[in-house]
Amino acid sequence: SMDIKIQVTNPTRRSVTVTIPAATVAASEKEVIKGFTREAALPGFRPGKAPEAVVRQKYAKNIADEISQRLLAQGYDRIKEEKSFTVYTLADVQKDEATQGADVVIRYEVDVLPEFKTPDWQSIKIAKEAVTVTDAEVAEHLQKLLQQRARFEKTEAAAAKGDYVRLSYTGTVDGQAVKEVDAEAGPLGSSESSWEEAGSESEVVAVPAIAKAIIGLKAGDTAQAEQAYGADATREALRGKTVQYALTVSEVRCKEIPAVDEAFCKSVGVKDEADLRDQLRKGITGTKEQAAETARREKALDALITGLDLPLPQSAVDSVANGLFNEYLQLRIRNGTLKPEQFEAQREEIITESRKAAETKVRAQVVLVRIAEENGIDLTREEFTQAILREAYRTNVQPEKLAKDRNQLQVLRRDAVLNKALDLVLDGKAPEAVEKA
Repeated sequence: SMDIKIQVTNPTRRSVTVTIPAATVAASEKEVIKGFTREAALPGFRPGKAPEAVVRQKYAKNIADEISQRLLAQGYDRIKEEKSFTVYTLADVQKDEATQGADVVIRYEVDVLPEFKTPDWQSIKIAKEAVTVTDAEVAEHLQKLLQQRARFEKTEAAAAKGDYVRLSYTGTVDGQAVKEVDAEAGPLGSSESSWEEAGSESEVVAVPAIAKAIIGLKAGDTAQAEQAYGADATREALRGKTVQYALTVSEVRCKEIPAVDEAFCKSVGVKDEADLRDQLRKGITGTKEQAAETARREKALDALITGLDLPLPQSAVDSVANGLFNEYLQLRIRNGTLKPEQFEAQREEIITESRKAAETKVRAQVVLVRIAEENGIDLTREEFTQAILREAYRTNVQPEKLAKDRNQLQVLRRDAVLNKALDLVLDGKAPEAVEKA
């Protein structure tokens, strides 16, 4: 059997040394080589009939890697059997160089569940929110659908708000062409041919004054627009300046909203307008129900950890915080609250925000792990398979490839178990015994 030595580093960390006997190492090596021999297709030999020595030479590195992975997994499985603590996550692992015929020593750093009193989760009652969908909401979604299906037809009429206008323009600042002041000003300086939405207030519009000025213009018309730039303008040469733009319109395309007729209904896969409205109502209902259930689960998690102070596995907090940092960073960039030149100024603020959110998330996970452990919650084979398929679909990765990633499988299993534990908190029902996957 494997020898195991445990050192307590802190309330949530254990340093564990596992010694795998030489006989176990030899058995793993024999099994790995047997597998490679069975699958090997080498010139001059029938499949599976190549001599072991030839297979060893050809696949030496692959064989060594596979043996190493098997031994690491065996050692980790032994640690998870330990009764004196519950492993939360593997923080680090180091393996000594293997010597033929000798024991293998592996050192693991594992984060473990801290000691704490499980909250009274059975007293938590979070009611399901009733979901309703009004006719006005259906009408609003129908209008959005019609807007998405709108066509833009060339017209000689003046541009109205929402129409698209093709134009050219040049900007001048302090009597000089913008492109002479700033050669890299791009669309803030000039454009030989640009499509603009008349009256658009979108943040992606390069020059808002131009979008406003083209309302009422026809093909062939010229106009002037004036844009004031603030001290935070993206181009330094334009900060605090007012730019005069000379515009020339070459084409106007007006937006034509389709009628909800037989042809339109057929194009979106419904029988008639009543069927379309019914399908929209079902879609809105599903979205609202999902949002309500998400909010309900978040309320339950908040109730579980309110007033609960406990040490947290730091490697887990670090991992979650890193992911949230990137998520929050991208969110600020998308909503326009963070520009590239502001990154360093906001970096510490984002780190603090990410760390705080990570601690809250890990605290909830730790409590759910304890609830799952105390109530014997695990996954059936079918549930585990479904978790793999959902993740494969979400990440666009082949299920077979995902199933070979041991670390990812452990994360998937844990997350699925935590969801079942949260279901228990919400439903208050005793879990049924399951056949472990």
